[in-house]
Amino acid sequence: MKPTLVDALIALSPNKSAGSDGYKYYVDEVEVTDLTDAEAKLTELLAEYPMQLLRVERDGKLREEVDPKTCEAYNNGTQLSDDWKNYRQALLDMTLQTPTLDENGNLKAGLELDEIYWPTKPE
Repeated sequence: MKPTLVDALIALSPNKSAGSDGYKYYVDEVEVTDLTDAEAKLTELLAEYPMQLLRVERDGKLREEVDPKTCEAYNNGTQLSDDWKNYRQALLDMTLQTPTLDENGNLKAGLELDEIYWPTKPE
């Protein structure tokens, strides 16, 4: 889910409760009147958001495709094949690709997650 100003307040005050009633923002039930730091933190969180989406998709592929092959090799007393090792490493390296946001907080055209290079799963 895309980060919000409340998420920024939580990130800035990790040991406190933060929230909003829709009109005002609160940290530990005290109204926050200066949101400058929270707005800066929100900008930072939004910049990281596409990478979070990429990691979620990538982690799913690791969990659903690579982990079973790794377990299978371990249970058979064999090594994971080089093709699967290379595929796993290519998935891990996907975070080197950097999708960016436009001024509205959306992924820029041409950098949608489905347009990022995904390695080919071995047979």
